[in-house]
Amino acid sequence: MGKIQGVASGYDWGPAAMVRDEPTKPRKLSNHIFAGPDYSIIHPGIFPHNVEAAQFKTLAEWLQFDVKGGWGTDAFENRISRDYPFPKAWASIDDRYDGRKIIDERLERLKKARRLREQVLRNGFKLSDVRVKRADGRGLDFEIDVINGTDGHSVPTAFDAERMIFLQVTVKDRHGRTVYVSGDRDPNGDVRDLHSLYVHNGELPLDPDLFTLQSKFVIRMLRGGEREQVLAVNTSTDVLPFVRPEPRPTTLYGRPRGARKHKKTIDPLMHRTATHGVPADKLKRGETYSIDIKLISQMVPVNLIAAIQDAGFDFGMSPAQIAREVVRGSSVLWTKRTKVRVR
Repeated sequence: MGKIQGVASGYDWGPAAMVRDEPTKPRKLSNHIFAGPDYSIIHPGIFPHNVEAAQFKTLAEWLQFDVKGGWGTDAFENRISRDYPFPKAWASIDDRYDGRKIIDERLERLKKARRLREQVLRNGFKLSDVRVKRADGRGLDFEIDVINGTDGHSVPTAFDAERMIFLQVTVKDRHGRTVYVSGDRDPNGDVRDLHSLYVHNGELPLDPDLFTLQSKFVIRMLRGGEREQVLAVNTSTDVLPFVRPEPRPTTLYGRPRGARKHKKTIDPLMHRTATHGVPADKLKRGETYSIDIKLISQMVPVNLIAAIQDAGFDFGMSPAQIAREVVRGSSVLWTKRTKVRVR
């Protein structure tokens, strides 16, 4: 709650409020913003909540306002024809300009929230330099450490089975041709893990080198053994019997008792090492290759959206629209680049 989120940075000092146009007595000022890994994917006329916006138009009417189309801007309003088919709520040009003013204020607030979100995430996660272990006729091997930058708790924290922190690794030759990639996305926006529908259907190969800090739920099977499962709510359709009422509340566990978590979080001040290798048949001796590594944060995986889509979504958004916005809102926290010549 200090000056800088995610680090012990001290506090600002000053009045906490203005009372009858007079500042209150100076005091320690604590920051109550609490930016986290989540971000808004809905129409900015609806969120962040604004009293003026709520009084100006209804939720349904705000959903009709075309933000990306430029409604309420001079560039848009000066070029449209008089018979442009606006919905009734936005037929007035004055309403469109007033709506744009509200939208622009909301977008500025969302930009500020993104800056603070990335600040706390960048203070929580660090990357080491790339270490090349081999670059010769037998292949290219390299590694990098993902480090917990805090001394307070593990990262990711809270709903760690829904949080995506992963490495996107790309190796290219000097002509820009990709010879190796890990942490790339399938057409749905998922990384190529076991929960990717494209991997599940055999349309794309599993990413064997994927480095991710997303913990996974693991359930027990009828005839022994376990498997991963996407648990959208704290119930499971696995075969274990359970008693109603539950003697221990599942809300305290965040999961059904028949499941466990394969935790992949990093303990305070510790690290996990990601190792990657490009086989020799993908390389050419004497060639110089670039290694590009990005640490990416995304609030939820797309496959979670697929798991809950039967319940439907508010604000008229389709699962595909939500998935696109979730991916678009992801952040690149850190980037490391290096070049290596294969001997």
